[in-house]
Amino acid sequence: MENQVIPPHPDIPVECFQMEALSEFQSYEGLTLADVQYYLWLNKGHAEPALYRFIYYIELIFEENRALLLSSGEDSQAIRIGTAEDLVETARRLQELQGVVSIQRVQAGNFPLWQPVLGRVLEAIRLSKHPSGFYYNDSLVLDFGHAQILVHISRNEGLEIAPF
Repeated sequence: MENQVIPPHPDIPVECFQMEALSEFQSYEGLTLADVQYYLWLNKGHAEPALYRFIYYIELIFEENRALLLSSGEDSQAIRIGTAEDLVETARRLQELQGVVSIQRVQAGNFPLWQPVLGRVLEAIRLSKHPSGFYYNDSLVLDFGHAQILVHISRNEGLEIAPF
């Protein structure tokens, strides 16, 4: 089956998740979290003396051989559900453009933030409701019952992840 780009539904505000994303989120509820990976975008501009990096993708790996990839997208305007193919293609394009590896994988499952939820069931992915009845795409809460983790768009670039 070919990857088909589904155009945004014209009635859904641009700051809201598309219906396909909501269905995808629901499909991960009830699964057990096994590991977490961060994919950092390493950015060193010509005028910048230091390396700037931000979380471009977060990969939630579940025991059921499924993974949910959340991205800030290249424009950092909204959280998007990504694919491994999208991530590899972006990394390839950046390496061609900049001549160096620009995406770095970081094992995050051992970070103190994730330790309380590893091996736990994802009870729900919680979203904030827009006045239109749809759901904002700038943040979400991963609810593991006894602990919740907030994933939201950073003010600068990329994703920020914190306890909720």
